[in-house]
Amino acid sequence: MILAGLFVFSLMAGPITFINEETSRYPSVHRLAMEHNHSNQIHEVTITDNSGDAQLHGTVFGFLPYWVNQAWLQYDLISVLAVFGVDMGSGGTITNSHGFPATFAAAMDQAHANGAIAVVTVTNFYGSSIHSILTTNRSMAIATITDLVNSTVVDGVCIDFENVQASDADSLVTFMEDIRTALPDAHISICTPVVDWSGAFNYSELAETCDALMMMCYAFSGSWSTIAAPNAPLVGWGSTPESSSNMAWALCDYVRYAPEVHEKLVVGLPYYGHEWETASQTPHSSAGNCCTFFYTTLAERAETYGALWDEESLTPWYNYYSGGWHQGWYDNDQSLGLKYDMVTMAGMQGIGIWALGYDGDLPELWEQLEASFGAPAPNDMMTDNLEDCCTIHGPSSYWHPYTENGQYHTFFYTGSVSSGSDINWVQWNFHLPDSTASYFLEVYIPPTGTATVTYNILHSSAEDSVTVAQSAFPAQWVSLGGPYSAAEGLVVTTGDNTGSSGQRIVVDAIRFTESTGIENVTGRTPAQFSVSASPASSFTICSPDGGHLRIMDISGRTMVENNLQPGDSWKWNMNAPAGVYFISIDGTGGFSSCRVILIR
Repeated sequence: MILAGLFVFSLMAGPITFINEETSRYPSVHRLAMEHNHSNQIHEVTITDNSGDAQLHGTVFGFLPYWVNQAWLQYDLISVLAVFGVDMGSGGTITNSHGFPATFAAAMDQAHANGAIAVVTVTNFYGSSIHSILTTNRSMAIATITDLVNSTVVDGVCIDFENVQASDADSLVTFMEDIRTALPDAHISICTPVVDWSGAFNYSELAETCDALMMMCYAFSGSWSTIAAPNAPLVGWGSTPESSSNMAWALCDYVRYAPEVHEKLVVGLPYYGHEWETASQTPHSSAGNCCTFFYTTLAERAETYGALWDEESLTPWYNYYSGGWHQGWYDNDQSLGLKYDMVTMAGMQGIGIWALGYDGDLPELWEQLEASFGAPAPNDMMTDNLEDCCTIHGPSSYWHPYTENGQYHTFFYTGSVSSGSDINWVQWNFHLPDSTASYFLEVYIPPTGTATVTYNILHSSAEDSVTVAQSAFPAQWVSLGGPYSAAEGLVVTTGDNTGSSGQRIVVDAIRFTESTGIENVTGRTPAQFSVSASPASSFTICSPDGGHLRIMDISGRTMVENNLQPGDSWKWNMNAPAGVYFISIDGTGGFSSCRVILIR
């Protein structure tokens, strides 16, 4: 069984809150890799200069371990080269430098030549030892780190302390503040867990001090698992849509506890995976012996045995029979591209790589990085619940992540209250392409909502209110009217005081459309149309009533427009990148839209 947080909640009067959490934690992949490769150290490397002239619009934070050959790095696609690493003992001194800095000299020089930052990773993986570093021996540790940075060519330090004790949460914040004081101009980052079960990482306060929080968004499965499973599922693979079993839930968890963390969060993703001996060839099969492999091996095996696609997790896998069934689960350019889309959509700082060199001399992962981050991100015509422009307020325990059927796979829900001030409320702002224009607004209502909610639209020093019975519009866009002038700002809010207690309020995306040439669709019934199964490499769209068809990408850009006659079927097989798209029909019968996932 995959490790997952199981939540029990109450639908009694008042906000819905967690009553119990399973406090399982994922193993430290970094520690396991260091222990496995403790005696492996490369002192002579061959640098292959694959660099181009990409201009990254987000951070690409790549770990380069001492046990990996440093060839085939495309340095123009790396923002931060984190050489990995040096060990710090409980006394605050370096116990093993693993050849730093000499081992990494050529790679750091090449990174600098391409405008990247180089940082040294300082590691410790044991709670009691970390406690000594953060308390008794803090001054020595700060002096050691300061000397490590000032006496070498690195531009900063990444702290990788894992299994930090909850009682050391404040000491960890103070430790990072002391590093900032000692190295005011350095790039300072810290590795943070995919889920902070122990409560040892105060994301908000750490974000105030650090340039980046490097979220280790992998190891959802491994040698400890009893079933073969994805290493980093984008969605799914939990017992419920509220299980902490995937990347989407984990990002919601960060936003829930630290809504202001977006500009500092780097989402680390895996260039490795696992192969198990399994009881059968089907997903969710029970598993025995497990081996960890680099991407190079997994890609080769997938080509040999036939690459499969898991629609639940949106990741690739393969199986084969050799004296028994075997399954391999990993990430490739396609699944990483979908994860990059989520990070970009949410407005996070960027992505991380564990680890550089795990893809050997294969080009496809570099090509996907350039496709996803090598050009400026276009304006997004929607504010989703994961974005920095959507801010949730109130006790974090009253907000629940849900990872099915929302836009970009997620939404939040909370419970309603019958009187008094709002306990929980949410505010949507917008990155508008033209702040002098006017806009129509639509809110997406994911399934499971039961409350009647009032949306307050603040515009031009005025306020309008639109009340929506969420249970009447599951998985539908609902008009909030317009056009609303954005000349003096445009904001939408809603709170949990609905006049009835214990109902479920769902919170997801609001999209905006400039009013020029657009009809207000308030009160129109949904248009009838159907789309073939998603994810897929092409889609057939059927419209009984006909209408104007539009397909938009993740940023709201129109990719295709077409007029369908009643009864028409039309196949979309455009040569477009894999990712999330939105299909809408606007006709005499009404207006409707749906999300699809294009794979290649």
